[in-house]
This record gives sequence, structure tokens and C-alpha cells, in this order.
Amino acid sequence: MSQFFADVINQLDVTRPVQKQVGEIMRIQLGIKNGVKEKAAGASKSPRWEHLNDIGRKAAKRDEIASLVQSNAQSRVTLRKLRAEIKSSLPKLPGREKDDLAGVLQDQEYRAYVRGLPQEQRDRAQRLHPDIAAAVARAPAELSGVPESVHAELVNDMLRRTHGAELAKIAADVAAMEMADELIRAADEEIRAAAEVAHGTDFRVWAKPLVDPLLTDAGADFDELYRRQEPEALNVLGSLAVAAE
Repeated sequence: MSQFFADVINQLDVTRPVQKQVGEIMRIQLGIKNGVKEKAAGASKSPRWEHLNDIGRKAAKRDEIASLVQSNAQSRVTLRKLRAEIKSSLPKLPGREKDDLAGVLQDQEYRAYVRGLPQEQRDRAQRLHPDIAAAVARAPAELSGVPESVHAELVNDMLRRTHGAELAKIAADVAAMEMADELIRAADEEIRAAAEVAHGTDFRVWAKPLVDPLLTDAGADFDELYRRQEPEALNVLGSLAVAAE
């Protein structure tokens, strides 16, 4: 598995700022994943080790790897920020120019035409003339009476034609972040094993005080940050993913 992540890192496009930053995150987390157990074991080299009971030895191991917990949390925060930045900068559907009154009126007529069609035809709005489909895409779905899913397909089709190359690059950035997210979780699992964490509550009691300062600075919540989310929730492209294929 470590070699898999190493290969992913080597294949990243470092000319892309997001992927370059993701690569830095992944190198750090791969180092944690591979080295945390050895670092925790370093606690046994302390002169006081032999005088500690089991609870004391566990605490000593956790002290030894506290900085790795903070590094793992920082990587989570950084990915969270990258996702927000990408989401806010996604390409937008080109609309009519403000002074294109004729075009605006034409779009309104097209949408009124679509609203008057039988539902069966509105459900297949993708088959309409490209100019009509574009008018439908440029306004909320309800103005044309088409289903949201159909409207999303129309928007995606326009974005594919107007921003296809850009979306493909963003999709590669998102895929790289998904790999980083997997590695962060894998490193976290190794941290918990090295710290002899029995369950989630035990981890929260130990880790939260360590990472709260950086989470406060980032405006992040501990439980939200460590909650495993479904893949679709992590894909900031959302419905635009179709346009990036």
C-alpha cells in the first residue's frame, strides 16, 4: 500500500499548484504512516521507562507522537481549504451580455416555448435545438418547467463545450485530493494503533486538546474534520463531474 501511495505522488502534476501542495501533504503523511510505530516505540528509551506502569507507558508513547497527530490534523485542514477554494473558483455558465436585450428576450421566448411543451418532451430537453437548450440552461430549471436533473445535464453540456479543458484539469486536482484523503486516513489509523487507542472516544479525549489550537485558527470543528464522509460529499465538482469526463 505504501508503494501505491508513493507511485501516486510521483505521478502528480507539480505544475498544478493544487497537485503540488497535495504531493507535499502526501509525502508527510506517508512518512507518518510508515514511521509512527517506530517513533512511539522510542519512548521506551527514556530512563524512566522501567518505572512506568502500563498507563504511564501508553501516555509516554502518546507524548512521543503528539506532533504527528497535529500534522495529520493540519493536512486535513489544508485539504478542507483546498476543496473550498476549488468550489469557489469553478467555471460558471456563460450568460447573455447585460446589453444584449434581444438575446435576453429571445431566451425568455424559448423558455416559454419549452414550458408549453408536454412533460414528456420537457423531460427530453437535451434533444431540443441547441439554441433552445442553451436558453433553458442559462436560467433556473423552474423557468422552463424542466426537471433539475435534465437542467443539470444541459448545464454540464454547455460547460463541457466552453470549459472542457479547464474542468478536466480540475477533475485531476480533485482526484489527487481524494488520494491524499485516503492516505491521511491510513496515517491516522497507524497513529491510533501506535497510541493504543481503543475506540473513538479515547482518541477524541487524547487528540482534541492537541489539535484544537490549529482548528480554532482554521475555523474547523474536530468532529466534522474527523468524520468519514462519503466520496460524493468530497467531490467538490458535484454535478460538474459529468462535464469533466
